[in-house]
Formats: sequence, structure tokens, C-alpha cells
Amino acid sequence: MVGTTLNSLVVGLGELKYADQPGEELTCLGLGSCVAVSAWDRINKQGAMAHVVLPECNPGREPSPKFADIAVPELIENLKKMGAVPSRLEIKLVGGAHMTPASAPGIPAMRIGDRNIEAVKAQLKKLGLRAKAENLGGNNGRTVRLDVESGRVTVVIAGTELTNL
Repeated sequence: MVGTTLNSLVVGLGELKYADQPGEELTCLGLGSCVAVSAWDRINKQGAMAHVVLPECNPGREPSPKFADIAVPELIENLKKMGAVPSRLEIKLVGGAHMTPASAPGIPAMRIGDRNIEAVKAQLKKLGLRAKAENLGGNNGRTVRLDVESGRVTVVIAGTELTNL
């Protein structure tokens, strides 16, 4: 959209956001080990994004969309309530980097990025869905944007050029 300024809605840590107006974009800034899950309905021009921080909500914790096992089903369910059809959703995953140094001998690595990726994919599979595109792993942070009108997802990996998914 050359010459057009988009209304950027920032999706913070552990948040879900939805947009359905021309000119709106959903943005996750500075993803490290977190995973951004974007979903876009190409017919209704509706988009959603979740900023997943941790893989699962353990018993005794307050359910929150910061956890993959809460965020992914809630994201899809809320899109359905808005009229989206799951079978036509374009789902794209970004993030899950290794942001901590390698663990010391005898101390296991936490692998939060890998665990977030695995958890998000497991939740999508439970729902009979899969990602159309991914930009996952590595050692650098990312910023991701979903243009709700076109469905275009752009990713900027720290220290590199812009990538379209």
C-alpha cells in the first residue's frame, strides 16, 4: 500500500487482537522466544493476532492468552464468532527464536522458543488447522505485521531486510 498509512494496532505480550477495517494492521513488536500467530479470512477481510509468551497454562495458574493452549483456541473461536470460516483462514507463524545463551554444562537449556513453536503447532493440529507460512527459530528478534485488507504478513528480522510471508 504505497502512500497509505495503516492504523497499526500493537499486540502486546499475552494479548489477542482483532481487526476488520481497511487500513488496519496488527503488529507484534520485538518478538524473541514468543510466537505471533496471525490468522486472516480472505473473504471477510478479518484478521487476528496472538502474542504467545509461554507454551501452556499449568494447573493453578490464571488462564490467559499468553499461553499457547489458551491463545490459539480462543483466537480461532473469536474469529468464528465474527463470521470467519476456519477452513479459509490463512495462518502464519512468526518468532520462537533462541534468545538465551547456550546453557552451562549440566544445566538444561530452557528452549522457550522451541517449546512455544511446538505448543502453537499442537493447538492448531487439535483444531484441524495448519500454518500456511512460517518464519520461526533462529537467534534474532523479529517484528511482524498483518495488513488486514490484503492479508500480507511482513516480517523484519533484527539486522536483516523485510520479508513477506
